[in-house]
Formats: sequence, C-alpha cells, structure tokens
Amino acid sequence: MRLARVFVSSFAVLVLLWAAAAHAETVNCTAITSVPVVITVQGIYCFTGHLATAIASGSAIDIQTNNVILDLNGFKLGGIAAGTGTNAIGIHAANRLNITIKNGTVRGFLEGIFLQDSGASQGHVIEDIRADLNTFVGIEVNGSGNIVRNNQVVTTGGSKTFGANANAIGISVAGSGPRVINNDVITVVKQGLGTSHGIFLGNVVGGMVVGNRITSVDVGVEYASGTGKYRDNLTFAVTTSFAGGTDAGNNN
Repeated sequence: MRLARVFVSSFAVLVLLWAAAAHAETVNCTAITSVPVVITVQGIYCFTGHLATAIASGSAIDIQTNNVILDLNGFKLGGIAAGTGTNAIGIHAANRLNITIKNGTVRGFLEGIFLQDSGASQGHVIEDIRADLNTFVGIEVNGSGNIVRNNQVVTTGGSKTFGANANAIGISVAGSGPRVINNDVITVVKQGLGTSHGIFLGNVVGGMVVGNRITSVDVGVEYASGTGKYRDNLTFAVTTSFAGGTDAGNNN
C-alpha cells in the first residue's frame, strides 16, 4: 500500500508539472498593453490581456527590428471592428530577421500575420497561433528558412477590398526552404470567381509541407511556382487536394 501511495503521489506531481509547462506564459518580457504599436527594439514582448483595434489600414503591431519574440500568452489580438472592408494587418514586419510569433489568437484583419520580404527576410517562426476570421490571408510568411507550425487557421475570407472576385488563403509562404508543418486549415471562402487555397506556396525553392490537415477549400496544397515536396497531409471537402510540387507519399 505504501508503495502504491508513493507511485500515485509521484504521478500526481508529474501531471501537475506537465500542466504547468503546457500553460506556461512569458513573464520576463516587455508588455504590450495597447495597439497600434511599433516595436523598434530587439527583445521579448508579450500580451498581458486581450487587445483590439478598429483601424482599417496600417498594422496593429508593426515589428521594425530583428530578433523579436512576440508571445501573445494565450490572449487575442482583434481587428474585427473594422469590418470586411479592412486593409489592416494584425502583425506585420518587412525584411526582418529571426522573428517568432506564438501562442494566441489573431482575428479579423485583412491578413492576420504578414511577414514581408524583398530580399532580406529570414529565420522566422510562427507557431501555436489561432488565426480566425481574417478576410484575405490567415498567415503569410515570406523569405528564407521560415517555419510555420502547429497553427489553427479558421474561416478565412470575405474581404470586400478586392472586389467581387477575390482569392482567399489560409497559409501562404514564399522564398527559400519554407517549412509548413502540422497546421490545421479549416474553411477558406473565396469571393465570386476567386479561388480558395488551404496552403499556397508561391515562388518557393525547396519547400516542405508535412503533416497538415485541410478542409473546405478549393485547392488544398498548391505549389504555384518553384520546387518542393509534400507528405502526410490530409484533406476533406477539397476540390483539388494537391497541385504542383512533388508528392513524397501518404497524402490523401
């Protein structure tokens, strides 16, 4: 009996430690307490509560320096008050290095996350983000050596910005060596004669799309141009499951 009690006690401690790790938040950070905001100093930034803005252009968070970690700490960045005609970006950076964005919700922008590139952008990680109700693109990451993993992209589309016929994209990547790994893309809605894409790879070299799940789109995974492989991806209610690229197996 004593041995059994020791085992149960040890197991309970392990469960508590696991739960604490699973829900850990970043506390040694610079808190973002209102938006719009511009980040110009390298470092670790975090949310301490839900934030929202009604801006219809510009960016709620504009990262204008390298080596930034932005932890939403499970909170929401909201832009839905601007409506479906919004041109605003949730989190934006252009030609930056080594940006990590993680752990929270980005909702109701033209693009939830947009990391832009004209030759210098690289080394970014987007993980554990819920991008929902963004009207054009949920997550877009361009540049070299970027990773988009473990995200949930839900109900993308409906923008009034591009007219009656407009595309919509859950996850979009471009550049050299992108990795799109273990994401869920659920329901992407085009406008009129547009096309809805789950995961879109444009002008990619050596892209890898592995272990994603995509439902309710026109095209599941599309290599529109360039080279790359896809493996272990599942689709449901998708008109064209895979286009372009090289099938490396176990896709359905």
